[in-house]
Amino acid sequence: MPALPWTTIRTPEPTRTYTAFATTLPLARHRDVPGFLRDTRRIRGQLRTAPGLVGYSLVAELRHRMFRTISVWEDEVSLRAFAGAEPHRTIMRRLSGRMGTTAFHRFDVVGADVPLTWRDVTSRVP
Repeated sequence: MPALPWTTIRTPEPTRTYTAFATTLPLARHRDVPGFLRDTRRIRGQLRTAPGLVGYSLVAELRHRMFRTISVWEDEVSLRAFAGAEPHRTIMRRLSGRMGTTAFHRFDVVGADVPLTWRDVTSRVP
């Protein structure tokens, strides 16, 4: 699974400002990769019905146990509601001891710039 292309859930309004959320999720051990991929499928199911989600993408660097996500939300409230809902909440708690140093970045994005490319993300995130 090298990359999941951008999945649009709802069409953004070109002039509206949205909340973008980028993550870097390194796994500590190779043996945790299969379980992480199973969990990713469950979270993708949650994303399909998440209120306020505009779209998302995932890049998986399996050899390096590194996963990167980007999602765009109508607002911070929608993002927080998703993160606190099941199955995301339980999966993240379980994974916390299996992760290396994670990184989370929020930034604003205008609807006309969505979908974001990975080049867009790397230019906005340190």
